[in-house]
Amino acid sequence: MISRIKNAYTLPELLITVLLLAILLSLGIVFSSIMAKGQKNKSYAVALAFAQQAIELARGAPFEILSSSDAGEASVEYDLNNKSSDNDLLIPTLENGEAVYTRTVKIRDIKTKDDPDSNAGLKHISVKVEWISPENNKPDTLEINSLIANIN
Repeated sequence: MISRIKNAYTLPELLITVLLLAILLSLGIVFSSIMAKGQKNKSYAVALAFAQQAIELARGAPFEILSSSDAGEASVEYDLNNKSSDNDLLIPTLENGEAVYTRTVKIRDIKTKDDPDSNAGLKHISVKVEWISPENNKPDTLEINSLIANIN
């Protein structure tokens, strides 16, 4: 009788090992994808809050000083697009973690349809936030548009 020395793995043991490794690898891919989406959602949430700050500030300001064409350097548009001092809270750039967000605000008058020289008492505000995503090093952009009415 020949004695057998068991030094090797059987085929079922190898198949089970490969199957377990495949399951672990697929779970790792799924979890890393979820983490990347979470980081992207966080970036968009920060950009949205940064843009919304400008919209809300413009809505609360007097209608006459909203655009640079009306009030020049004393306008809300100029203040949101320029840093006047180190104590300025309405800075056009925001650093959050590895990302740097840059905000550009444009406010323009809405003209009436009948008379293009006459203002309709409305202003169009466009807020654009740009940043480079730290997870993929690609530029991202968020733009919000709104109307502000002269209710005085």
